[in-house]
Amino acid sequence: MHIRRLVVLLVVVAGLVRPAYADDPSARQQDVKQQLVTTSTQLTNLDLQMAALERSVADTQSRIAQERTEVRLLARALYAEPDSLVAIVFESPSLSDGLTRIGDLTSAGDRAAATKHALDADLARLQWQRARMQADRDRMQQLKDQLEQQFSKLVAQAAAARVMAPAPTQPLTSPDPASIAAIKQIILDAFAPLGASGQQWALRVAACESGYDPYAVNRASGASGLFQFLPSTWAFTPYAKSSVFDPSANAKAAEWLYSRDGPSQWQCK
Repeated sequence: MHIRRLVVLLVVVAGLVRPAYADDPSARQQDVKQQLVTTSTQLTNLDLQMAALERSVADTQSRIAQERTEVRLLARALYAEPDSLVAIVFESPSLSDGLTRIGDLTSAGDRAAATKHALDADLARLQWQRARMQADRDRMQQLKDQLEQQFSKLVAQAAAARVMAPAPTQPLTSPDPASIAAIKQIILDAFAPLGASGQQWALRVAACESGYDPYAVNRASGASGLFQFLPSTWAFTPYAKSSVFDPSANAKAAEWLYSRDGPSQWQCK
């Protein structure tokens, strides 16, 4: 419910931002950028919640399988193999002990069946939560895509007008530690095929090029994203169909370009 309220709020803000900053393209760009940062952070948090939920679903499914096996074994002993009940009675020290063992077996079967029933209910609840959470994530992703399109248009307008002296843009605010940690992990994952040295190089260059800001833009050249791709270079990468402001696509494109041409494509070393 909290996530849906946030989505509605961001949609409303996105609708209102254009009139409020109609005469100030720079302020409008910064405002949209801030909305993008907020939306990206929410998506990251939602992905973490969904990963935890998936682990819960897998654990519950495993426990259901174990309980189902136990119920089947007990059912076979009680009903499918009635001779085994006679054997239990005759192998017991006394008739009362044998009946007690049979009663314990029956009780264990009842408990196992009840446990499986409860686990089935838990699994149904978790799957319902997963469906709701996926729907929330899809809506959040749609909003992020819309904001990225708006941000790209504003960046293109600013670059065409040369509204500022040639210099990289600076973030409106420094990324918060949680966002930086998430961006670093994205970079580490993308550069994992190159080993530890490649990963450390990538972290160092991304910090230098963009300060780990996936929406950083050089107003003079139009270089954009974590690794500051020029539009012409980005169009040449296998990830050109993705947004240059998508941190995952940007990092993967940087790994591809590094593997192909080495580090000479970047001024930062």
